[in-house]
Amino acid sequence: MNQRRMILTIVWTLFLDAGLAVGAYLIARGFGTSMFAALLIGTVVAGLRAAYVIIRRREVDAFAIFMIITFGIGLLLSLVTGSARFLLAKDAISSAISGLIFLLTLAVGKPMMFHLAQRFGATDEGERSRWSGLWQSHRGFRSLFRFLTVIWAVGFLVEAAVKLILVALLPVDTMAPILPFFTPVLLTGLVIWTVRTSALAQQRLRQSATVSTAG
Repeated sequence: MNQRRMILTIVWTLFLDAGLAVGAYLIARGFGTSMFAALLIGTVVAGLRAAYVIIRRREVDAFAIFMIITFGIGLLLSLVTGSARFLLAKDAISSAISGLIFLLTLAVGKPMMFHLAQRFGATDEGERSRWSGLWQSHRGFRSLFRFLTVIWAVGFLVEAAVKLILVALLPVDTMAPILPFFTPVLLTGLVIWTVRTSALAQQRLRQSATVSTAG
């Protein structure tokens, strides 16, 4: 699969994983529902998507669970009342928590980017077993996914900081309609960078294996 097709595939899958829930949330808000009700709807949609993925793959999917946790945290935050500016700031808090979850996976089990990449690079049981073997035996393989996870975590944390600064400086009416577009733009940029970085890493790994075999 070439890079362009891979990027489109990942963006489409991320839309299904995250965009459906975000879209449900935005539509609900557009119809005038409360933030809590809209987040509840988004959480339910994220849960249904996760259930579909888990049933189709016959295993628990880490990224799908991550989306449920993200919306669940947003649901809890929505219970905290405050000014309209504070409600916008809570969106930034959710982004920051997403970044912290990515960092947490570096210390517990496999990093989040391993699970996300496995959705596209290991489509059957045999390939997933091979990935597990590479994780155990290949230091470069582990380092790649840890590096990717750190970059994604930093991306979420920087996004959260930018959101907080803009929410503090700009009028609420200016920020409210543009805030939901921050994360899709960030994810698209991260996906493009990740695919290109992974392709270069795979090329280096193949060259290393060729040199080792020749030696």
